Amino acid sequence: MYYHELVTTLQLKQDVTNDEMYSFLNNLINNAMLYDENLREMHEKNEYKFYTYSSLNPIEKDRIYKKDRIYIFNIRSINKIFLASLNRVLPLTEEKAKIIATQIKSYSQKFTTKLTTLSPVVTTMKENKYWRKEDGLEELTTRMCKNAVRKYNQYFNTQIPEETIFIQSIAQTNLKPVKIPYKKGSLIGNKFVMEVKTDKLSQDLAFFMKATGALEKNTIGCRILSK
Repeated sequence: MYYHELVTTLQLKQDVTNDEMYSFLNNLINNAMLYDENLREMHEKNEYKFYTYSSLNPIEKDRIYKKDRIYIFNIRSINKIFLASLNRVLPLTEEKAKIIATQIKSYSQKFTTKLTTLSPVVTTMKENKYWRKEDGLEELTTRMCKNAVRKYNQYFNTQIPEETIFIQSIAQTNLKPVKIPYKKGSLIGNKFVMEVKTDKLSQDLAFFMKATGALEKNTIGCRILSK
């Protein structure tokens, strides 16, 4: 199994604050998808999208990304065809940023013992409330594994039981919940480090989650990195 990244170099045409980052990159990608019929159809469907992305780099210490400066971000997906299509249309969206260069890189599956979140991940509990420490790590583990299995089954057309648990243990690494500005409101996320089981199915599911993101809202940049 492989995952792929579309490494994108761009020059901003306006200042972007750190709080605006999720919406800015989300809009950039969504607008590009409108230039391709298949991508537009994918964007409009209410289903898993199987991609996620990083924030801009290098990180600005004052949390303001500057107009005319050059930054890099990458879009990660299990689907190389999707990234190749996005690569063709991304330079067409030059209203807020100029795309300077793009490159697709591929990464093969390797044995994984640990997954660590790069950005806060989001899960919705009952009554549209977000997960809190008081809800317990066991409930979080169950939801995280079930979400990954559902995505895996849909992408590969398999029937792995949704009750499959491939995470051995999980620990929260942030002291306070992280607010993620999104549209006209905000989401609440948290960061975690996860120990992964060693059997083949667990390794496959962990790698797939690394490729497509953990839990919900992956298309606004909620993603993970293995160690």
